[in-house]
Amino acid sequence: MTFVKISGIKLVRANGSIYRYHRATGKRIQADPDKDLEAFVLEIKALEAEVASRAAPPEPKPASLGGLFALYKTSPEYLQLEAPTKKSYMRAMDALRTFDGKPLVNIDQPWVLKSRDEIFNVRGRWLANMVVAVLSVVLGWGMPRGITTVNAAKGIPKIRRPKNKGVANKSWRPAEVEAFFKATRKMAIGGSGLRKAVALAYYAGLRKADVVRTPKVARQDGTIEMDMINKNGKELSIFEAKRLTVILNEPDEFQMGRAAKRDNRKPDKTIVLNRLGKSYTEDGLDSSFDRIKRELVTEGKIRPGLTFHGLRKSLGKKAADMGFSETDIAGALGQTNPASARPYTVEAARKKGAERVFKALRNRK
Repeated sequence: MTFVKISGIKLVRANGSIYRYHRATGKRIQADPDKDLEAFVLEIKALEAEVASRAAPPEPKPASLGGLFALYKTSPEYLQLEAPTKKSYMRAMDALRTFDGKPLVNIDQPWVLKSRDEIFNVRGRWLANMVVAVLSVVLGWGMPRGITTVNAAKGIPKIRRPKNKGVANKSWRPAEVEAFFKATRKMAIGGSGLRKAVALAYYAGLRKADVVRTPKVARQDGTIEMDMINKNGKELSIFEAKRLTVILNEPDEFQMGRAAKRDNRKPDKTIVLNRLGKSYTEDGLDSSFDRIKRELVTEGKIRPGLTFHGLRKSLGKKAADMGFSETDIAGALGQTNPASARPYTVEAARKKGAERVFKALRNRK
């Protein structure tokens, strides 16, 4: 008797006989390996081929830009991005929607550069640069997967900010922050939420994404313990300044809607609440913040061009002016690389150098 070990075969004993079944198909094998081994093996191969023919054919690789975007959005690389980053990526992809049918083989550097410039002319510098960045990420993502053969967006330069536009996200002056606080106190409802948002950015250096999602339970014994959601996910301990503590301890001002009252709903558990007792979205905070900011600019109480992110920048600037190191400032702002704080220290050093020069010149006869 010949013994042959073949996987995927089920033996069944019945009425003193042994029957053999192919597990994957459930079909009985007619040939007897003890009598005709070759016929038995051939029958198994035929059944295996039947199983293989049932398998779904592999999904075709996308041949167009729109198909590549669609496939990338199902990838772990995209799904693990933070919500603000996903939103920026989607804006860039939407800007290129008219090119969804463009064959990937026809995407080259001249086309990327032309697309960048056309978007810049119509929709501005930020989106034009974001389109190039997203194209570089997605085309690069497709290369090891055999979808793309070259990253045509790699090496395309960003459009620089015009020098005559001044510094982006200028730091706020103390008097400007006070003017904003004063304006919120005149609001009939919802002003406390905006004050807390501005205070968290100005005194604690939080990014907008962290401002709107920090829970009340993060506050304990004069500190705020949290992880930074918008950038690096690192834990950060914020020591509350006296003014920040006073503002955060103010009672919330909100008016629950009828549906909320009827359903006995409670306000959300974040530090910053809107006029309905709900956590702000970033867009919602922008809307309320910009409305007051425009009024203050019109009244001449703050400078044009100030941004919410500039509030966070104010903390870095003040720390640099006081002589703190790049490592200290990076730690306070939740940055992993001390070099990120270099613009603050360079600006402070330039200012101090200018002061020394002018003082020396003033004392000369």
